[in-house]
Order: sequence, then structure tokens, then C-alpha cells
Amino acid sequence: MSANEKSPTRKFPGILGVLGPIVALVSIAVAIMLSLSWFTWEGNALSDLGNYNNGLPAAIIFNVGLVLTGLLLLAFTFYFVRAISDLPTKIGLIPFFIALVFLVAIGVFSENAGVIHFYVSVGFFASFPFSMWFVGLGFLRFRKFWWFSLISIILPFFSIYMWNSWFGGAFPFWTGNAIPEITTAFTGIGWLWLIWFLYDRSDLSIIIK
Repeated sequence: MSANEKSPTRKFPGILGVLGPIVALVSIAVAIMLSLSWFTWEGNALSDLGNYNNGLPAAIIFNVGLVLTGLLLLAFTFYFVRAISDLPTKIGLIPFFIALVFLVAIGVFSENAGVIHFYVSVGFFASFPFSMWFVGLGFLRFRKFWWFSLISIILPFFSIYMWNSWFGGAFPFWTGNAIPEITTAFTGIGWLWLIWFLYDRSDLSIIIK
């Protein structure tokens, strides 16, 4: 059996679990470079990059990047859920699937769309940490993955700390929420890439069909 047959995520669409977040990070970086005249990490939200009134090229790149990222990761998540047989893990990934739908909605309903943008943004940042917790708690059943469980359970608290600090005024020089947003995003990306890495190495054979 070839290495690719042993590790199905090396074939399409498993690799989308890696490519999806890269698309988001690149689109954010490009949008920022196009918005250097006004964007600051301390004074803006990332969603300001998607506001068409702040610059059409940057907004298009940012919003299309988020939509494409969400669609790529939805394909990966669907593929991953079909490939595993562990019901608790499948259930644990439901909030992540919901978060990806919200991510697509953020790109579709930019700041220009009004209050709906706020709701989908809150939905995104509030939903996927629960997937990390649920999957992490489920993996406590497997002794060899206790380290992964601890990472999954602890990691969301970094973003919670950042958001609480921002809302509580611990960082008064942060008038925008771009830093808590990117911190939360990186926790989710790191967790997703860790899952992909374990799956690609066939380390998750205990839950694979």
C-alpha cells in the first residue's frame, strides 16, 4: 500500500485543511498592505478591512478570502467527519462546522451590511472554541491523546483572556479589536493544523473507519 493510501488526507480534499487558513492569512495580509494608510492593529477591527468604503480592492480581497477559506474548510470538515467513526468526535465538530458557516457569512455580509455583520462575527468567534473543548474532552478517553486533549481544552482560554482584557479595558490603548480577533483566529488555525497533522500521519487510526 502506498503512503498516499495510508494517509488519505494527502489527497484532495484533505489538504484543504491546511490551504484554507493560508488563504485567510494571505488575504488578510494583502488587505492590510493595501490599507497601510489607515489600518492599525491597535485602532481597528479586522472587519474594517472588508468595509468597501475603506478601499474597494482591499475589501474585495479580504471578503473573498474569508468566503473561500470558509468553503475550503467546510469541504475539509465534511471529508474528515465522513472519514472518522468516533461519534463523540463527530458531534464535537458540529460547532466548528457552524463556525465555518458564520465565517462565510462574515465575508458575504461585510460591515457595510449593518448589524447582521456583528451577529455573524460574534457567532464565528463564539462557536468554534466549543468544538475545541468538545473534541478535547472526547479525546480524554484515549490515553495517548491526553496531550492533545489538554491543548484543545486550554487553547481557547488564550482568546478568552484577550477578549476579556479588551472588553474590561485592561489595554486602554486598544481602541479596536483586531488583536483579540487575530489571537482567536490563530488558536483555531493551530488546532485545526494539529488535527490535520495527526490525521495525515495516520496517528488518528483509532477513530478512522
